[in-house]
Amino acid sequence: MTESVVAPASAASFEVALDGYTMRLRRSELNLVAAGLGQFDSSEQGNLLTLAEALRAMPLSDRAPVWELAVRRYGRHKSLEQAAGEIGVDAIRARALLEAFSQALAAVPPPEHRPTV
Repeated sequence: MTESVVAPASAASFEVALDGYTMRLRRSELNLVAAGLGQFDSSEQGNLLTLAEALRAMPLSDRAPVWELAVRRYGRHKSLEQAAGEIGVDAIRARALLEAFSQALAAVPPPEHRPTV
């Protein structure tokens, strides 16, 4: 198996627009979530870029809660109910958000097939 070549990520690669704000994803949190989800790309950097890209694909109003849930659920291995309660949503909404995030992750093309800016 060959490892894909991905250009080094800039700080902007980990910025996600919110409604009037920009959320900067911390590398430590990205690493925790990627580890909790398991290997889904061919490189560590590719995993982090894929997470950020999937988050950008979410509706603006869902991006912050999805990320907070992902950090708690996948990164810190908390139960869905506990993670949801910590951010003030019910478990049904939390499950729907994480399912939408999983679908967004699956839809992100591999880093080597993404256009470079």
